[in-house]
Parts: sequence; structure tokens; C-alpha cells
Amino acid sequence: QSNGRTHHLAVGCKAVEQHPDEAATTQGRVVQPRRSLIKQAFLASLAANFRTSSSSFLAEKALADVAADSGVQIGIPVGQYLPPSPSQNGMVRFTPSKDSTPSIRGRVLNPFSYNLDLPPSWKAITVGVIQTGDFCQPKCDEPWTEVKFEGKGAGKAKVMMVPTFRLTNIEKPTIEQVGDPDEVIQKIGPFVTGDYYDAEDMPTETEVIKENGRTYYLYNIDSPGAVNGPHNVAMVTTIEGPTSKDRYHAIMVVGSATNSEWDGGKQDLLNVAKSFRLTS
Repeated sequence: QSNGRTHHLAVGCKAVEQHPDEAATTQGRVVQPRRSLIKQAFLASLAANFRTSSSSFLAEKALADVAADSGVQIGIPVGQYLPPSPSQNGMVRFTPSKDSTPSIRGRVLNPFSYNLDLPPSWKAITVGVIQTGDFCQPKCDEPWTEVKFEGKGAGKAKVMMVPTFRLTNIEKPTIEQVGDPDEVIQKIGPFVTGDYYDAEDMPTETEVIKENGRTYYLYNIDSPGAVNGPHNVAMVTTIEGPTSKDRYHAIMVVGSATNSEWDGGKQDLLNVAKSFRLTS
């Protein structure tokens, strides 16, 4: 007792134990128990992992759908499901079927299709959804990729299409009207090498092939430093649309290889390029 006031002092107070599942309150604020917090964190982690897995699954499914649309089986040797080539011994033939690629469904190629011979050990590889041009058919302004294949230690090959208005001012040109072989490679070279084309730095062998009233230009390019690799091959022609109102396109097979791949697979890659033909 002091100055007329009484002070109470608690001595030896016993701490009150709280069960882990019970919530405590501090000045009106609820304090979550440790076990509850751990449970919430665990559930939040599960939800995040589910969202990530779902997004990954949907992305993989979209790519798989593109592969299935092209009539190929990703990661499986083409010799296991494609028929033998009737013109090249030891090769198999890829021909996209009706409605099997974005350009065919969009009537860019109809009534045409194409043949491409491949070594049986090669495998189809995924084409990104944006690269297929599926979203902009039948009037894509940018080049797109139809299908891709690769051979282990032998290089890669893909079929591409480019609107001819990107190559010439002539509205509906044949490949000869786009230019002679030297002029055409100057225009399509960046699509073949992956970045640029320089005739002085990139020695190029050319060949003109005429068959069934259509002309093809064949190229064999030494392209050191190019994005697609130091060795590139291509076969290109132009294709008319299904009606007089439709665009023309350049359609080409493009092959690429590293130095080591070229040493072992040069002939296979050249055979792939030489086999490319339009069909009706």
C-alpha cells in the first residue's frame, strides 16, 4: 500500500497451455494456430502445383494436336508408319492427307498436296502452334511451317510456305516470274538459313528441275554462322490458290545440318530436298 493506493502483484502465475488446434486472440485479433497455418500452406502449394501441371498439360496437348493434324507421330521413326517411297530405295514417303495440315484445311493447298521422301530412321518433331499459321489461315501474311522432321546425327528438314507478295510485286507468279535461281535465293535465303543470306559469303549450288509442267529450284548452301546451321538445302516452287481470287504461295522444303551431321548425312539431306514434289 502506497500513497493511499493498493497495488496487486501476481506471483507465480501459472501459464495457460493452449491446444494447437485452438485459435488465440490478442487485442481482438485472431491468431491462427501453427497447425492450421501449416495446413493452409500445404493446400496452397497443392493448388499452385495443380495450376502449373494443368497449364503444362494443356500446352503439351495443343502441340500434340498439331502433330496429329499433320498425320505424323512425334518421336517415332517414320519407317514404322509411313509407306516405302516408290522412287527412292530405302526411303519412306510422307504425303499429308486431306484436311491434315492447317494450309490444306484452309484451302491454301487444295486441291494440291505434296510428297516428301524421308530416311526411315528420321522422326517427326513438334511444330509450335504459332509457327503452323493455324490461327491465320487462309490469309497468313507471314511464313509458316507445315511439318518438321529430324534424323539423329543427320540434320533436320521442314516444309514451309511463304505468301508470294513477300517475294514479288507480281500478283500470281510462277517461280520463274519470281526470278531466276540466283534472284530467288536472294529472296528466300533468310527463310532457308534462319537469319540472312549473303551470296558472297555463302557459296551456293543451284539446279533447275522441270516436271509435270512445274519448275522447281534446288539449292545447296554453305552458310557458316547461319542460325539454322552451316549447311542448308532447299527445293522451292510456287503454287496457285484453288480459285482465281486466292493468293499464290511459295512452298519449299528446307533442310539444315551441322558440320558433323553434314559429313555423315549429306546425301540423305539432299535426297529429302530432291524428293519434294507437289501432287494433285
